[in-house]
Amino acid sequence: MKIINLLARAIFGAVFIFSGFVKAVDPWGTAYKIEEYLSAFSMSGLVEAMSWLPITASVILCCLEFMTGVLMFFGFYRKPVRLVSAVFMVFFTVLTFIDALTNRVSDCGCFGDAVTLTNWQTFWKNIVLDVILVVIFLCERKADFAKSKVNAHLLTSIFSVFILAFAIYNSVYEPVIDFRPWKIGNRMIAVGDDATPPESFATYKNNKSGQQREFNTEDLMVEYQQNPNFASEWTFVDSRVVNTNTVAADGFSLQAIGFDEDETIDILSDTSSDLYMITAFDVTKTSDKGMKAVIPFAEKALGSGARVIFVTASSSENCATFIEKYHLTNITFYNADDKAIKTILRSNPGVIKITNGKVADKWSWRNLPDKAEYFAE
Repeated sequence: MKIINLLARAIFGAVFIFSGFVKAVDPWGTAYKIEEYLSAFSMSGLVEAMSWLPITASVILCCLEFMTGVLMFFGFYRKPVRLVSAVFMVFFTVLTFIDALTNRVSDCGCFGDAVTLTNWQTFWKNIVLDVILVVIFLCERKADFAKSKVNAHLLTSIFSVFILAFAIYNSVYEPVIDFRPWKIGNRMIAVGDDATPPESFATYKNNKSGQQREFNTEDLMVEYQQNPNFASEWTFVDSRVVNTNTVAADGFSLQAIGFDEDETIDILSDTSSDLYMITAFDVTKTSDKGMKAVIPFAEKALGSGARVIFVTASSSENCATFIEKYHLTNITFYNADDKAIKTILRSNPGVIKITNGKVADKWSWRNLPDKAEYFAE
């Protein structure tokens, strides 16, 4: 019984430790997921009334989940930990079952951005944990265990302080471990010799059979060479161009405020200068203190010959007010999806540097480098 219990506790505890830790790495990511759930269940009014609720709930959730895993793993405070674990599992099993049936939220975010599971995968993962928890309950009723209150109190205190401080730090600054596409060092778009030319396709209709067929440029040239009557047998219908140099981040696109043209490829693939993107998913919620830190940095970047743009999901009207307030007429504003912006940086505002299509650096407004020293290098 003790061996079975030890294995069950180790597995259950390890899953909770991992889940709580990756949430603590990125508390804002979990906060956004909480907002998504509240909206899906028609409770978005809570967020409007209490803007602090999602991030507070996120920090509490990740810390509680992590500590439940730690205590379960080491076998401390067995009875209360079992009860807390049972409450966790009942709630999340029911929630993920409803989510799997209705698909109100695309994924539960149970492992943050570190591991993405479908709704049904998440539900069956919870079922497995439910079974393991039942085994733990049954085994501990039939086995005696030595108690060590000194070690329990000491380790609980150490781990509690660690995970709380870790979660708060990552919510104030950017996550210390980045699982997102815009991680420093990631290539966002192919440039130079790595870039491939756009592919052209043409659709023709056979004059006899009415069959339509699409040719790429190479195949079309072969057809003309092999079939001298191609021009008389086939009639041109339509053409399209596919740019294979896509951005390595789903859902990200850039349109200048007031325009519909997608300029993403041109902006990210420009190798003539460094690109600094100031991101703020909502300018009405942007930190005033943050902007006062970002603006001098942006001015230094412009003075160094770099390109600086502002990326937001806000409306044209709100952007116009924002530009006037902070005198940002020398910076071009672009629209992007708010989820895509939140994926780049959790900070509102934040700055990301792109060099030759690759993420060179990124900062929260709170930890921007000293502008004089940075641009003097």
